Amino acid sequence: IQQYCNTHKLYIMNPIRCAACTPEKLSQCPAVAPGCAEVLRAPGCGCCPACALKAGELCGIYTAPCGSGLRCTPRPGDPRPLHSLTRGQAVCTESTEPEPTPEPQTQDQGEPETEMENAAIISDPGSSHYLPGHPKPYDPRAAADAQESMKAKLIAIRKKLVEQGPCHLELQTALEKIAKSQQKLGDKLTRFYLPNCDKHGLYKPKQCESSLDGQRGRCWCVNSWNGKKILGSTDLPADAECP
Repeated sequence: IQQYCNTHKLYIMNPIRCAACTPEKLSQCPAVAPGCAEVLRAPGCGCCPACALKAGELCGIYTAPCGSGLRCTPRPGDPRPLHSLTRGQAVCTESTEPEPTPEPQTQDQGEPETEMENAAIISDPGSSHYLPGHPKPYDPRAAADAQESMKAKLIAIRKKLVEQGPCHLELQTALEKIAKSQQKLGDKLTRFYLPNCDKHGLYKPKQCESSLDGQRGRCWCVNSWNGKKILGSTDLPADAECP
């Protein structure tokens, strides 16, 4: 969920936590096959231990986790990566992404830019810039321009919020409500609905419940412009697609 929020520039004050792994839940876990090389906890909100998958084995959101040093990724060039992850058709591959290291900036790299800026300030006798140590006098026109600039920025922010689309707006509201509900209900909150949005802020045809207990929620088909369930349609299996 956190990754989804970051991708869509959505922010919530409190994290949404998985349901607790109670002794009752753990007692219902199936036994791990004997001879398993590595045992890991199920991914996501799962509680049960599982035999880790090896490199090259198929994986997904609802499968056993990939082993240490591996991660579950769609195949290169996969046109439907999310579809592959939800259907267990991705592959366990070695995680080889290097850690990004910032390039050191030397003094030589910073000097030319500073010299150019100073030259531009000094060479323009009509410039509004002032050298350090010389206070700039109050200019009513500059103050008015700054106020108009601030108004323009606020209008742009409001316009951007409106242009986010109905799905993004509902998603933001849903995240805030869920965070508040979990504070009150605690472990009793195990299922909820988060709108599935496209990059334009409209609803994707397939919508599903989210779960904090490791179980798949129900899915259904909606109209892309308002998110309402299509009249006469029935719920879908989690691995099915809307027509």
